[in-house]
Amino acid sequence: MKSERFNIRMTPQEKSAILGRAKRAGRTASEFMIDTALNRKIIVIDSLPEMVRELKALGRNLNQLMILCNMGKVQAVQLNEFEETLADIHSELRKLTEVL
Repeated sequence: MKSERFNIRMTPQEKSAILGRAKRAGRTASEFMIDTALNRKIIVIDSLPEMVRELKALGRNLNQLMILCNMGKVQAVQLNEFEETLADIHSELRKLTEVL
């Protein structure tokens, strides 16, 4: 449980910058300042939400195809585009992990 307070003075510009960086990192100002002061890594990956959306869409499409296959409504499926998109996402994720 956090019970201690720590007050500091700063310019309006510094406060604005800290609040902006905290928001971008998905953290509260307090969390951001504590993490920064304690030299904890704060990693923000701008492209990650888009990759997650793409993966979810691919998963939904694959699930729908499997349902149709199990119902006997689809006999053969070409997954070339699916494989290419998945390979692209995998490549981008690999690049991100290499940087980290």
